[in-house]
Amino acid sequence: MMATLKRVVVLDHPEPQGLDPALVGPEAELIDASGRHDAFELCRSADVIVTDTVPVPAALVAGLERCRLICEYGVGVDNIDVPAATAAGIYVSRVPSYCVEELADHAVALILASTRGIVRYHDHVRGGGWDYRQAGTLRRTRGQVLGLLGMGHAGHAVAVRAAALGFRVLATDPVIDPGDSRAGAAELVPLERLVAEADVLSLHAPLTPATTHVISAARLAAMKPTAYLVNTARGGLVDQEALVAALRAGRIAGAALDVLAAEPPQVHEELLGLPNVIVTPHAGFYSEESLADLTHGVFTEVRAALSGLRPRNAVNQPLDTD
Repeated sequence: MMATLKRVVVLDHPEPQGLDPALVGPEAELIDASGRHDAFELCRSADVIVTDTVPVPAALVAGLERCRLICEYGVGVDNIDVPAATAAGIYVSRVPSYCVEELADHAVALILASTRGIVRYHDHVRGGGWDYRQAGTLRRTRGQVLGLLGMGHAGHAVAVRAAALGFRVLATDPVIDPGDSRAGAAELVPLERLVAEADVLSLHAPLTPATTHVISAARLAAMKPTAYLVNTARGGLVDQEALVAALRAGRIAGAALDVLAAEPPQVHEELLGLPNVIVTPHAGFYSEESLADLTHGVFTEVRAALSGLRPRNAVNQPLDTD
């Protein structure tokens, strides 16, 4: 009698061509449940669940019969109830090295687009103009202060790039020790000093209860009126209503955002109509190479779990495992 195949259920994923069953090997069944009405029912008997943006709440975790791993198709696990999974004896994993180069390049592109007035110049010329003053007052990049909220893989990569451009780089990260090699790319300072001194404040922190709306109305008010906010991390780090108010009132010079509080935004979202805002469609992760790396990273974790091993990038230690 044939042994029962282990089941891997993928709730959603960024692969436009679908998933290859060879990713899990001949002893496992790969089910692409993207958009299926019975996706959560399929999860009940899954050995592994993979998700990109679909939430995995405590209610879903409670119904899992034999799941060993919930793997995030990316870096952040804020859409997975990690405490519930831990209590249920389920690993939660991710791919922390995913798209570091792309995110850093995208963040620096948004920083330069903001500080050099690129979008305003583009719109001005397309409208028939040819006046270098149309972007407002611009300052030399060298010597400006870049503040990084978060010095993980992406934050560190941005720091290295920014230093090469002449920025003085400050950073805040509660889990980075001054002796950590990543700290050498920036001067570590308290958050309030970071916010007050930054000419550009760039966000690279995970979304947790402690970081939700860390950029609040009070912190926006503490920024320089000439400063820019750049966010390529998570929309929930910023109080978006407070940001709109600050931008409309000129309390900061502008914002460049790859992530929003709700995605995709409504067509008539007020933020999108502001002239001092640049928005890209949560695209900072994207290159063909990064997607290939991501798939490899996810299914390396999946195959480890199917083999009874601890996933390399687990963010928790389930209560009833070794």
